Amino acid sequence: MNILRPLSKEELNNFFSEHSLKVIQYFMNTSLFAQPEVYIGKENLPIQIPKEHLEQWFVQSLQVEAVGAGSYPIDILKANEWGADVKMLSCKVDRNDNLTNGDSGETSLAQKFVGTGISLDDMFKQEQYQEIIDGWISIWKDKLVTVKTDKNIDNVYFFFFLRGSKKESYICAFEVDIDNINTDTITQRDENSEIKQSVFLNGVINAKYGNSKIYKAKKRLELRLKPKNLLDDGFLITIPTEIPAKEDIYKLVQDKEKFDEYIKNKLTKFLDYSKI
Repeated sequence: MNILRPLSKEELNNFFSEHSLKVIQYFMNTSLFAQPEVYIGKENLPIQIPKEHLEQWFVQSLQVEAVGAGSYPIDILKANEWGADVKMLSCKVDRNDNLTNGDSGETSLAQKFVGTGISLDDMFKQEQYQEIIDGWISIWKDKLVTVKTDKNIDNVYFFFFLRGSKKESYICAFEVDIDNINTDTITQRDENSEIKQSVFLNGVINAKYGNSKIYKAKKRLELRLKPKNLLDDGFLITIPTEIPAKEDIYKLVQDKEKFDEYIKNKLTKFLDYSKI
C-alpha cells in the first residue's frame, strides 16, 4: 500500500476531456510564444512556466476555482467534490529527446518542521530517524485533513505537468490516501543508516514510479517521479510541445520585410493548437 496512487488514463479522462486538453494545448502554445528566442549557437533553454500561470491552465481546462494562497495545501477546487495541488516537474531526456530512466526534479509535499521541541538538524545529528519520520507524517497529514474539512471535499489529488523534451510534455495525477498517512504505511528505508542528510521513505509512492525523502538541508518532505515508467505503464497524457526557436532577433529587426515574415510565421504556428 502506498499513499500516492497514479491515476490510469481512463481515470484521467474523467478529469481531462477533449476540450480540456485543447485548453492545455492552447496555454502551452501561448507560453511557447512568449518564451525568448535562444541566441544562435547557444544552448537551448528549458520552458519556464510560472506556477501561478500553471494553476490557471488547470483552472480553465477543468472548470474549477483557484484556492491556492501561500502555503495552502491545494491550488484548485471542485466545490464539495475534490481539491488538487498543481505541480510542475522537469524530466530527463536523452539525445533523441526520449525520456530516460532518471528521476524527475523534486517537489515539496510538506515544509516547516515545527512543534517537536527539538530542531531538525539536531535530530539528524542524533540519528533520530523514526522521530523525524513521525514529525513529518504528522505535518503532512494534518494539513491535508484540514483542507478536507475546510473545503468539504472527499478526495485530494496531485496534478503534475511534466516538462519533457522539445517534442512533448506530459500530464499525470495521483490520488492521495490521506487516511493511511501513518507510521504503519510510511517507514524508513534500510540505507538510512549510511545517509546523514536525508531520510528516504517507503510507502509514499510505488518505487517504480517515484521516491520520497525528508531532506535535511531544505527542511522539507520531497517527492520525485520516474516519468519513463509512468509513460510506459500508461499513466501519462502527452502534450505536444517544442523548444523555443533559435534566432538573432537584433539582426532580424533591422530588416522589416524579414521581421514581418518571421512574426507572421510565428503567429501561424501559435494558432495551430489543434494537435491533440
